[in-house]
Order: sequence, then structure tokens, then C-alpha cells
Amino acid sequence: MKKKLSELASLIGAKLEGEDLEVSGVTALDLAEETDLSFVETGRFVEAAQKSKAKALIIPPNLLQRLSGKSFLVVPNVRAALAKVAWLFYEEPEHPKGVSSLAFIEEGAEIHEEASIYPFVYVARGAKIKAGAILYPGVYVGQGAEIGEGTVIYPNAVIYPRTKIANNAIVHAGAVIGADGFGYAQEEGKHLKIPHFGRVEIGEEVEIGANTTVDRATFGVTSIGAGSKIDNLVQIAHNVRIGKACVFAGQVGITGSVRIGDFVMMGGQAGVSNHVGERAIVAAKAGIAKEVPPGKAVAGAPAMEIAKWRRCVAAYEKLPDLIKEIRELRARLKELEEKVHDND
Repeated sequence: MKKKLSELASLIGAKLEGEDLEVSGVTALDLAEETDLSFVETGRFVEAAQKSKAKALIIPPNLLQRLSGKSFLVVPNVRAALAKVAWLFYEEPEHPKGVSSLAFIEEGAEIHEEASIYPFVYVARGAKIKAGAILYPGVYVGQGAEIGEGTVIYPNAVIYPRTKIANNAIVHAGAVIGADGFGYAQEEGKHLKIPHFGRVEIGEEVEIGANTTVDRATFGVTSIGAGSKIDNLVQIAHNVRIGKACVFAGQVGITGSVRIGDFVMMGGQAGVSNHVGERAIVAAKAGIAKEVPPGKAVAGAPAMEIAKWRRCVAAYEKLPDLIKEIRELRARLKELEEKVHDND
């Protein structure tokens, strides 16, 4: 499939500079052929862009004067434009509609005729699978769970009973949604398990990464807001409430009952044990022990305002020299004190 640059410009709101070429695909600079569309986000890749075989590029306005000899789609947000264009060239596999004869569907489960249920899927009684949903081999859907329209559940994901997943969500392979939370009471040297009566609710267009776990609530609901994107190997504990359009990188860990506002971003391996306000940014490996106010950027463990953390890191790097200087000053001070004492 080929597309003219003028068509793509209309789709992404770009200004076309140069010849209105036809492109047949989109790829990285070093992989591109002459008929491919590629992209440049920063000046760091200008030289690579000039050397690339790609004759058409998506670029930001500030790079237009630094590039030549090609056609350009000029946009303020290169990554967003790339995301929109890439889907035009992405070929989705076709999925057979209906239920495989090798799937196990309990009596009382409701499966829409336009859903795709692959071999070795298990759907328990009372579960509801809506139109366009795709369940790959090895998926388990527990009693009373609901899978929304167009939602895709990849192989070997486990959807516990009463879990509700809204429309157009994605749950990647090996994810576990709705397991018991880590809740125990201590008595006389024993850990007494607390039963979890709650459930998990996942909003529209949420994406859950491979081998991520979302625990059901002790009472009530663990929830993830619409449009949030959760990377691989993330742990979301019981009773956590996550707002809409959040983005969490791999190995983030969130303890029970934490509240996270809308549009929050978290770097990999951040550990969160207190509430995080909307539009806050949590750097990778940060340890959140105190509540993060809305709009704040924090880093470090324990986490602090990111500008202060950068100063601390800079000071930490200087510690060996500072210690050496202090030792030298102490030695000089001692020498001066001895001279003063001798003079007395």
C-alpha cells in the first residue's frame, strides 16, 4: 500500500515541504529504503537523516533549515505524528470469529458471535465476552468477569473472577488481573490471611504489559483509569486507584490503597507507597514515601523535588574530594593548634 505525502500531511496536520512523493512504509533511519518514510525528532540525528536512503522525513520545524535534498512533513510533535501514520502501514492479523472447538466454555458464559476465542481458552460461567474481543490461546477468564468490545487478551493472561475490562483495552501475555492482594494480620507469630472480596476494573484503551500484576481490592475496587498505559512487570497492589492517561514504565511497584491522579508519569523501578497528585512526574528508581503534590516532579529515594535531587547528586559526586579536603584542613588546624600551644 502506497500513500502520497499530501495525504499523510492532511491526516497529521503537517506542512509538506518538497516533492509530493509516494511512500510505501515507515521505519527507522538506518533501515529505510528510498520509498520509506522515516522521522527525526532531534538535532542529534541530523547527520544520520542526511545519510539515510529515505527520501521523505517527518521532522519538527526547528530542523527544516538543517536538512536538505528530501521531502519533509513538518509537525510540532514528531512522535505523535509517527504514531498516527504508522497505523496506516501496519497489517493487523485476521482473527477467526467465533469460539474454537478446542476452547472450554462453561455453561452460562456469554460470548458475542463477533468475538474471537482461540484454542485452549477457558471462560467460566457468568463471564461476558463482547463483540470484537480477541482471546488468544491459554487465556483464563474467571466467573463473572467482563471483557469489553475490541479488547485483546494475549496468551496465558489470567483474568480473575468479577474483573471488568472495558472496551479496546490490551492485556499482554502472562499478565494476572485480579489476584489476591498481599493482606495479612499478625497474631502470635502467625500471618493470618485476609480474604479479598473486591475486584479490578480497567478502563477503556488501557494497556497492561506482559507479566504485570493487578491485585483485586480487599473491599471495593482496584481501578485503572481510561487511557492509562502500564509497562511490563509492574505490580499494582490491592485497592490502588489510578487515574486516566497515566504512563508507568517497567518494574514500577505500587503498594496498597495508594491514589494516583490523572496524567501521572513514572519511570522504571519507582516504588510508591503514598499518594501522587495529577500530572506529577516520578523519576526512575524514585522511592515515594511522602505524598507528591499535583504537578511536581520528584526523584531519589526517599523522593524529593527533582531540582534539589540533582543538586544532591552533584554534591554526592564531589564527596571524595570534599572528604580529602576536610582531612587536609583538620591536619593543618591540628598543626596550627600545636604551634599556638608551643608558643604559650
